[in-house]
Amino acid sequence: MKKKSKWFVVLMALTIVGSLTFLWAQEEEIMPEVKAAIEKLKSENPMERSEAAEILGRLRDKASLPALIGALKDADFRVRLNAADALGNLRDKSATPALIEALNDDNDGVRISVVVALGYIRDKESVEPLIKTLRKDENEGVRISAAQVLGNLRDERAVPALLEALKDPSGRIRATSARSLGRLGDANAGEALIEALKDEEVQVRLYASESLGDLGLANAIEPLKELLNDRDARTRCATASALGKLGDNSGLDVALKELENKDIRIRTEAIRALGYIGETNESVVNGIKNALNDKEVSVRRVAEMVANQLRIEIKPKEEEKKGK
Repeated sequence: MKKKSKWFVVLMALTIVGSLTFLWAQEEEIMPEVKAAIEKLKSENPMERSEAAEILGRLRDKASLPALIGALKDADFRVRLNAADALGNLRDKSATPALIEALNDDNDGVRISVVVALGYIRDKESVEPLIKTLRKDENEGVRISAAQVLGNLRDERAVPALLEALKDPSGRIRATSARSLGRLGDANAGEALIEALKDEEVQVRLYASESLGDLGLANAIEPLKELLNDRDARTRCATASALGKLGDNSGLDVALKELENKDIRIRTEAIRALGYIGETNESVVNGIKNALNDKEVSVRRVAEMVANQLRIEIKPKEEEKKGK
C-alpha cells in the first residue's frame, strides 16, 4: 500500500509540473506588445486605457479577450467603445454574452460599436437581442446599425422586425431595412418592398428596387417599370438592373443613356445594369467599347467584367483600324 501511495504522489507531482509548464509556455507565447497593452488597460488614466483597447483591437490576439470583455464595463465610454471595436476584430463568439449585455450601455456610440462587433462575430445568439435593439433603442444610429447587421446575419427571425422598420418615421432606417430584407431572401417581404417603391426618400426607393431584383419576384416587374422614370439617376439604374435580374429588358434604354452621365458611380451602375439585362445588340457593344476607354479606372474595370460576362469580343484599337 505504501509503494502504491508513493507512486501516486509522484504521478500527481509530475502532472502538476506538466500543467504549470504548459501554462508558463502559454504565457511566454503572448506577444510582448499584447502583454503591455493588457497591462495598460489597468491604468488610472482613461486615455491610456482607451489607447490600450485600440491597440489590442489592431493586434487581434485572442489572449486579450478576457481583458477586453472586462473593459466593456469601464467607467469611461471611450474605453468601452474601443473595447467593443476590438472584440469585433477578434471575431470570437465567447465575447457574445458580454456584448449582448453591453447593448444596454448608456452611451449611443458604445451601443453602435457593440452592434457592429456582433455583426463581425456573426453569432446566431445575438439575433434576438439585435431585433430588440432595432425595435426599442431610442437612437437612430443604433437602430440603423441593428437593421444593417440583421440583414448581414441572414436570419429569417429578423423579417417581421425589418418589415415594421420599413414604416419607420426615419428614412434612413426605412432604407437600411429595405436593403436588409433583400439580403434575407424572404419572398414574404415582396408586397412591402413594392409599396416602398413609392417612398418619398430616394434611398428607400433605390434599395427597395435592388431587393426586389434579388428576391426574383415576377409580380414586381410592372411596379418596377414605373420607377424607370424616377428623378434619381442611381435609382433608375438600380431599377434597370433589378428588371434585368427578373428577365425583363425594359431598362435597356435607361442604362444606355446613363453611360454618358458625368457621375462615375452612375456610369458604373449603368454598365452593371447592361450585364444584368444581357442584351448584346450594336448599341450595347458600342457602349461597352466606349466604357473600356473611360478615363476612370473603376469604370473600365466594370466594363471589362461585363464584356466578359456578355461574351462581347472587344478588339484592340490597332486591329479595329486595320479592319477598316
